[in-house]
Amino acid sequence: MITKRSIFFLWLGLMLYAAVQALLVANSGAAPFVGVFLYNLISENFRFASIWAMLWCSGRYMQHWHIGKQILVYAAWVLATSFTLIATNLSVVFAWGRMEAFIGIWNNKHWIFLQHTLENALILAGFVVMRFRREINEQKKREKELRHLNTQMELAALRAQLNPHFLFNALNVVNALVGVSPDEARRVLEMLSDLLRYTLESDKREMVTLREELDFVRKYLAIEQARFGKRLQYRIEADETLLDTRIPPMLLQPLVENAVKHGISPKASGGEVSVRILYEKTNNRLLVEIHDNGVGLQRSTNTHSTGIGLANVDARLQKLFGETSALKIENTVPENGVTASFLVPIQVKNTAVSYTAVQ
Repeated sequence: MITKRSIFFLWLGLMLYAAVQALLVANSGAAPFVGVFLYNLISENFRFASIWAMLWCSGRYMQHWHIGKQILVYAAWVLATSFTLIATNLSVVFAWGRMEAFIGIWNNKHWIFLQHTLENALILAGFVVMRFRREINEQKKREKELRHLNTQMELAALRAQLNPHFLFNALNVVNALVGVSPDEARRVLEMLSDLLRYTLESDKREMVTLREELDFVRKYLAIEQARFGKRLQYRIEADETLLDTRIPPMLLQPLVENAVKHGISPKASGGEVSVRILYEKTNNRLLVEIHDNGVGLQRSTNTHSTGIGLANVDARLQKLFGETSALKIENTVPENGVTASFLVPIQVKNTAVSYTAVQ
């Protein structure tokens, strides 16, 4: 992040540098102070604009790039800016008719280019180091706040993840199936046992694999499907190569529960809940989308965007990965329903076969 204060001090430093150079040249008797100072102002303001543009692009587009690719871009910028500064110097001197100065700059162009290169590299390196230090400090601060948040919200988060209403409904499903389909009742009980075990274990783990998280969501939806019957369909889609990616536990289930409870349940004809995991290669991050084609935000008695479960997911995402990973909940247009989505930065090598579970 580039602050206004740092940009101001960069500009002020370059202006002072231009004045010092002009003073040294004037004291040597080679040229008057005012002319050299005006000439230096043009060069240093161009350098300032170029550095500001590079830092802005770096902070906005290059943060998720590989460090080697970033270094190549920085090096290319340093060389291009140095060449441009020399060209600017020659053009200004030539336009003023100072042929002696023009010849002097041309004869010493290699040394002047080296000087500009070192100056540009040092300035840029200083700002990049400052940015990295700031990001490290912000990451440490987020981790500290996350630990505090987890301590405060531990019990509330557990209630949001598998609340008593779900357990009560699941046991009612088992009770109804015992007499007519004992095998199905046993299957539901086994899945419910797995859900409870995963919930308890996840409180002791900072990260789980995407495979484990999706398996948990699939079993949760299967139990809800046993309850709603044909009124509930679900689909889970994720790339096979992403399944070993590690993410914070219990991020998906509150969103899926919200979709079933506030999207599908109020709709007489029911609907479908889809969970889709996409890999954004350019930014090395996962895009997680939970969509339902239920009643939408307007008709839902309790909007999708409220509740301690969703607030917990949103808070954890922002503390772990920053504001760019904040939870987004919006109506799906033109079809009915709601889509909840968030981003998770990751590192993967490639993408291949898709993993899909459809019921």
